[in-house]
Amino acid sequence: MDDDRNDVLSALAPLIQVRPQVEQRCLFGPGWSAPHGREPLGLAPFHIVAAGKAQVLLPDLDRTLDLSGGDVLLLPHGARHTVRTAGAPADATTRLERHDNGVVEVRRTSDLSGGASPAPALDLICGRFAFERVADNPLLALLPEAVHLRGGGRHLARLVETIRDEVAAPRPGARAIATDLARALFTMILRGHLEDHGEGTEVAGLLARPATARVVAALVGDPARPWSLDELADQAHLSRASLVRAFRAAGAPAPLTFLAQVRMTLAVRHLVAEGLSLAETAARVGYESESAFSRAFKRHYNAAPGDYRDAARA
Repeated sequence: MDDDRNDVLSALAPLIQVRPQVEQRCLFGPGWSAPHGREPLGLAPFHIVAAGKAQVLLPDLDRTLDLSGGDVLLLPHGARHTVRTAGAPADATTRLERHDNGVVEVRRTSDLSGGASPAPALDLICGRFAFERVADNPLLALLPEAVHLRGGGRHLARLVETIRDEVAAPRPGARAIATDLARALFTMILRGHLEDHGEGTEVAGLLARPATARVVAALVGDPARPWSLDELADQAHLSRASLVRAFRAAGAPAPLTFLAQVRMTLAVRHLVAEGLSLAETAARVGYESESAFSRAFKRHYNAAPGDYRDAARA
């Protein structure tokens, strides 16, 4: 990323107010597997592979991710998942020994106990990001269900190594340092996502360009506002025609069409995850009446809002 793009990320990152929770260090032998249920709204689990290899099964997405040493996985919307040592059956179980080392809870499979125990097949640091004021940070809703940041870069490798060192022993200030490092890790995950996918997905493509990123920041910060194309062009410091071309160059639809898509994305989260009423959701995403919102929702999803919510919760 160039300096302009980094400045944009620095401006956008505070829109997602995050409180890191570094919770466990997991040392596992081969043949281990553990399921994780869906997290409550506002909690996003993350996994850092300090050493070894792991697989993460995401049944709701029908995906399996392969993670290697130095990789980081963030599940922004709390997707249910299973973490296992590479090649282990999805339902594999083994006895875990737990103790608090003064910084985090350490979980160790029983086959790694004893003085002459083998090296773990997987050294995993786990935690969650708690997002504050979720309803007021709709940029979070635009992140994908899974963000996989691959290791290899020296900056990420250094950060992962330092987090591992801090959680390994109860030195003075270790818990506070690990928490601050995890906050930096979150911003690095965002940056890595933009660098890896800035040309491949419309949202990341828009955020990777300073002019269009300013527009995204404005409309996700106030999706209920009746934005005009002139107002969005002013946010970008471009003419209307130049703004439309910039959106097209990012692989995105026209600005007002993109705004409508953002509103529908947020509407699903309000209806399904937050349990808001139809009237509350309509107001949150910029519709003056339930009927106008319902018509727009049905055009976008080919289902009435209530039917969509019932199907999603079934």
